[in-house]
Amino acid sequence: VYSVRKSVLEAYFTAFKTVPDAPRTMFVRHGLATMGPDGEFEIVDAAPLDKVTLATNELIAFVGPQKAFDIGLNVVNHAELPPGAVDIVSALRIFDAGYHLNHLKDGVPMFDPQTGTMLDGIGHYAFVSASKHRAVMEVDCPYHCDLDRGILQGWARRFDKSALVTHIEPSVCRKNRHRSCRIEVSWK
Repeated sequence: VYSVRKSVLEAYFTAFKTVPDAPRTMFVRHGLATMGPDGEFEIVDAAPLDKVTLATNELIAFVGPQKAFDIGLNVVNHAELPPGAVDIVSALRIFDAGYHLNHLKDGVPMFDPQTGTMLDGIGHYAFVSASKHRAVMEVDCPYHCDLDRGILQGWARRFDKSALVTHIEPSVCRKNRHRSCRIEVSWK
C-alpha cells in the first residue's frame, strides 16, 4: 500500500488559509481526514496514495490550475527534504529522492537517505539534462502536472529566487493521457 506523509498534505491547507472548506470537505469525503463533533479537523497519518490522488484531482477540478500550482508551491515547506542540495542543479538531481522520501510503501519511506535505496511504484521526477541556466525534468507521477509545476518551482526557488518552471510541449502532457510531462526549470 502506497501512502503520503501527513506533513505533505498539510500544504493543501496552507494554500487555502482564507477558505479551508474546499480541501477539508474533499479530504473528509475521501477518508483522508476526520471532522470531530466540535469541528476539530485532523488529517490521517500515512494517507493512502490512491485516495490522495482522487481528492487532489477533485480539488484541482474545483479550484483550477493556478490554485493547484499554489498548493504545489507550499508542498516543499511541509515535506521532508533529502540531504545534498547545494545549488539549483544538485537540488533538481535529488528531487526524485525527496519525492520518494515523502511517500511510504507499507509504512516505510520509499527512499532511505542512509543507504540510497529507492523503492519503485509511484513514478518519478527524472532529471533529464541541465545547461548553465536551464534544466529539464520528466515527470510521470500520479499527481496533476499543475501541482507538480508548483512543487518544482517552490523547490527550485529555495536555491535561486529567479527560478521559473515551464511546461515543455503542453500537448504532450498527463492531462492529455500521455505517460509523462516534460518540465523546464530556468533561472538567471
